Amino acid sequence: VCVGAVNTESTTMNAVIYGFTMMFLIITFGEMSGGYFNPVITLGYTLARVLSIPQAVCYFFAQIIGGIVGAALVRASSPDRKYIPEFNGYHSLWFYRMDEMETQMTIMLSEAIPTFILVLTVLITTLDRKKRWLSPLAIGFSIIVCSYTSFTKWRGSTSMNPLLRFCPAVAFSGRDDGETLWKIHYVYWIGPIVGTLVASLLYRFVFALGSKRIRIHRPCCQNQPYNSEGNYTNKIPDEFGNIGKNLP
Repeated sequence: VCVGAVNTESTTMNAVIYGFTMMFLIITFGEMSGGYFNPVITLGYTLARVLSIPQAVCYFFAQIIGGIVGAALVRASSPDRKYIPEFNGYHSLWFYRMDEMETQMTIMLSEAIPTFILVLTVLITTLDRKKRWLSPLAIGFSIIVCSYTSFTKWRGSTSMNPLLRFCPAVAFSGRDDGETLWKIHYVYWIGPIVGTLVASLLYRFVFALGSKRIRIHRPCCQNQPYNSEGNYTNKIPDEFGNIGKNLP
């Protein structure tokens, strides 16, 4: 959320700042806590059977508290006049002005599509041991690409994180025009959640390995050919293990 205080007139710079910040945070805290900074990533991991529901709830509340504190620190450390010309305008990273030509469906799509790309990138790269070392780089650059595309196509309407809308809205609700912050606020939740659901299902059906994969059809002679790590075991199924032993 604190990245939202860094507003430049360059869409490229905004995207690069966001992407590299998340990249360094994942590298720094990934091994310690998993790097769960985004509730849609937490939801994706839960649907992928990496996190349990109680763990996801704990992460979610921690993310809300951290986001509100971060947004409050930004407001306390910056003069109000800095936000007046950009508060609901084009240059603000996390506050968005809805024009007459733009619809709520457009905003939801602008949230759902980049979130789908981000969540799918996270699941594929972090849950595969062979690709895990590349995950911070892949995630960071996916954020840069999605953010830059949204800044140029949808004029900065994409956050790929509902808390980047919710937490600043809470911190700035005391302003005279604070009511504007909550206008159509639900679209910034529906879009990312839909994108996360689609990405998680695609991962479970197509890209997941081992027990995490949902198999529509299982051959009769196949009995758990993958171990818990997703590696092929080449193990003989139990129902065929004794064939030939009782033959005369």
